[in-house]
Amino acid sequence: MSANAAPTETFAEATGLWDRAVNATNYMLDHWWVWLVLGFALWLLLKARSQHQLLGELDERCSASQSDIDTLLNERHALIGNLAETVKGFAGQEHKVLKDVIDARARATSTTGGAKMDAEAAVSSSLANLWSISETYPVLASSSHFAELRAELVRMEDRINAARRFYNLTVEELNGVRRAFPYNLIDSIAKTADHEKYSLGEARAQFDQPVKVSF
Repeated sequence: MSANAAPTETFAEATGLWDRAVNATNYMLDHWWVWLVLGFALWLLLKARSQHQLLGELDERCSASQSDIDTLLNERHALIGNLAETVKGFAGQEHKVLKDVIDARARATSTTGGAKMDAEAAVSSSLANLWSISETYPVLASSSHFAELRAELVRMEDRINAARRFYNLTVEELNGVRRAFPYNLIDSIAKTADHEKYSLGEARAQFDQPVKVSF
């Protein structure tokens, strides 16, 4: 090999890698505010994503608790059918009261949304009328089957009330989050479903009153 041969350039020297790195570093230092803005934008995006996820979780919790209430109401509807048949066997002449209970039950099972809440309240009202007529039929009031159904309905009302209270708490939590900034902005874009608070079970005290039997 000739002693006067030119030294071989390295890859970094051939591509000017060092100079490029220095220039890029200088550019980043000169435009530091750009990276600050990009970092803030990334943080804001991740924050919005987590808050949107929280709204979704609260919405799912509301829907799940609403489903729990619907399940309990369906169980109550089944008990009401048995109760109506029992009362019919002892007080068949009370056609209007029995018809009101059966019709209220039918409306409650066929409606949805806010109308369902009103229909379920009508069921509670018709049941209260059914309890009142039992006082005039001693044989009905002393029936063990009638007493068992009534006790089961009392327990069912307690379970419905507990589920309703939990549902109302989830709705209040969701609505509170939706009203706060910046969740209100996210919700205006995501359009989270509205949930109406439940108001069923106020007639429970009437269910629990003992039937007065007079001979």
